[in-house]
Amino acid sequence: MFGSFSTTLDTLLALQDAMDRSMKSDYYDMNTSGRGVFPTINLFEQEDNLMLVAELPGIQKEDLKLEVKNNLLRLAGERKIEYGKDLSIHRRERRSSNFDRSFKLPFAVESDKIKAEYKNGLLAVTLPRAEADKPRKISIS
Repeated sequence: MFGSFSTTLDTLLALQDAMDRSMKSDYYDMNTSGRGVFPTINLFEQEDNLMLVAELPGIQKEDLKLEVKNNLLRLAGERKIEYGKDLSIHRRERRSSNFDRSFKLPFAVESDKIKAEYKNGLLAVTLPRAEADKPRKISIS
């Protein structure tokens, strides 16, 4: 009887914790530059590959970190905004910040064959599907 109560309570506490974390993030911020998640990404499947495209304007390639482990892809980095010393700021919407996003991939990928290209603020990542994870055609006799 108490076993299911404990499981339900743990689930509710985990949900409360997740909501608390999201409310502390800048996702719900009312500033024009604070809306939504940064960086914005598209993740789609093309042939046997996954393709990730991330918008990272103003970020240097050296400030990005891209990792893959099992079926999880992590994109992290830092956006640095530097101003001169002797100036008066009248409005500041672009802020320096760190970001760290993880994405669960729908299938296993060949980590040694991943290709990433960064150009003009766009990161394009090709994630080839692992041979062992590709569907196999079975002949019926």
